[in-house]
Amino acid sequence: MNITPVNSNDVSMQGKNNPNWFKRQIRRVGQKILDMSPSHTSKDDRETIKKWNRTNNWVSDPMWNRGIMGATALLTQPSIDYYNHRVDDETRMVSRNRTIAKIIAGTLVGMFVVRGPVHKMVEKMTDITGKKKYSQWLLPKEFINTLKKNEGALTNYRATLAMLLALAAMCYTNFALDAPLTSMLTNIFNDKAGVGKKNKNSAKPEENREAVYG
Repeated sequence: MNITPVNSNDVSMQGKNNPNWFKRQIRRVGQKILDMSPSHTSKDDRETIKKWNRTNNWVSDPMWNRGIMGATALLTQPSIDYYNHRVDDETRMVSRNRTIAKIIAGTLVGMFVVRGPVHKMVEKMTDITGKKKYSQWLLPKEFINTLKKNEGALTNYRATLAMLLALAAMCYTNFALDAPLTSMLTNIFNDKAGVGKKNKNSAKPEENREAVYG
């Protein structure tokens, strides 16, 4: 009976060529990194939890949420238009100014005319414990008892109703407020940036020549 000796180098090479071997090594390295970090548990006190809840309510409020979206858009979108070198300088400036004007107009109208007032109105008209005549105007009568027992369901109902009413209001405000305000701000920004002045100055010699040689 012939016995072939086993070469340890061959076994190790076979192991390295096995794709599972690399996965095991990655897991080992990851586990060692986790073992190096100190293990501890943290427990927030009531005041910390209250602060987190206040922050969450502030960020989730439709009015301030629209303001955060507008601020983010103001930091990113105008630079995209301004650094578009496929068009001439004046077109880039006009595009940038119009984008800034559109963001400002949409944010102001959205915060103070649409989302903020609509959400406050929905809260006042879905007050289960309210005693005023309009406190329950927007509450479904057959589900009042269910909403009393489930605060989360009432919050979701208010958010959904406020969103639908805000969308309906925007169908009017986009034309009545956003468009005129955007146009007015765009003209102001263009005047401040000197857009169109070069064309006016270059046209003056031609106008004078026509006047002389009439």
